[in-house]
Amino acid sequence: MKRGDEAKLKRMVDLLRSGATMLPDVCPICNSPLFKLKSGQIYCPGCDKRVLIVKEGEELSRVTQIQVIAELSSTINQKLMELNEMVKYENDADRLYELGRCLLTWLEIFERVKKLQS
Repeated sequence: MKRGDEAKLKRMVDLLRSGATMLPDVCPICNSPLFKLKSGQIYCPGCDKRVLIVKEGEELSRVTQIQVIAELSSTINQKLMELNEMVKYENDADRLYELGRCLLTWLEIFERVKKLQS
């Protein structure tokens, strides 16, 4: 069993122990079984995120939104890593200032995307 699978299985066990109910539905992203928490929220232990159930006609657009947000998050992480590397080797104060402004902007975007994911 892979390490990620062990963590997912542990989350499932913890959910059941806390009184969550396993649903017959699966996550459209990772195909893990979904759980209904005592609070009424739906949760995916595979993605480790809350899931919104939508009406049948809206399902495709919601899945598309989730995929776009995941791809956007990946792009933001990549850009932050690239900027970090640039900052490491930059000595010019003006250029460091500009890179710092870029980092702050990307971090703000990252925070907003994280809010969309939760």
